[in-house]
Amino acid sequence: MEPQLPTIKNVFVNETDDDDRPALSSHALAALKEFLEEQRQSPANHETAENGEGTLEPESEVDLVTEDWRLSQFWYDPETARTLSQEVLSLCSHSNCKVACIACPTLYAYLKKIDPNISVQLLEYDKRFEQYGSDFTFYDYNQPKDLPLELKHTYQVVIADPPYLERCRGIELQSFWVCVHAIFGHDTQANLEMSFGCSQTMTLGRD
Repeated sequence: MEPQLPTIKNVFVNETDDDDRPALSSHALAALKEFLEEQRQSPANHETAENGEGTLEPESEVDLVTEDWRLSQFWYDPETARTLSQEVLSLCSHSNCKVACIACPTLYAYLKKIDPNISVQLLEYDKRFEQYGSDFTFYDYNQPKDLPLELKHTYQVVIADPPYLERCRGIELQSFWVCVHAIFGHDTQANLEMSFGCSQTMTLGRD
């Protein structure tokens, strides 16, 4: 999956008529400044988590890596993540139920927070999530069939949330469907027509 920059309208403005050099608009500059500040602070946050100093209390929210809007990443807000997690848990009718989260790391993190013993696999392009160890599988929607053999026909609950790539939406969704079909268990019945609205914590570049 190639990184995709979000569309920001009126990004460039000319300060003078005789100056052809483009300049970022004040809105784009503010958004870029916010993003760079988050990136600057991110390593310190990760170090704290690795040292165990950032251990989450039961009532706190989960700790995720910083959103990278170049990869069209928009994490769910807490209410959305908790609602989806409860729905997934309600679908797990037995203790051996296996869950796969495709391109939705927020949901993975909340599921593990609510039920640390749940069997859930995160399929994701961003290799920063390798910190989840064996729960992480690298996934590129350009290669939807390139999956480890042990993942195929294994999962009873699969949740997929494709990134927002406006220019190739149809191809992207078809690729995700190929992946979902490949990892669903043979004995699993799926309702593939369900859709719902989600809230994200970052809205940069969205209309």
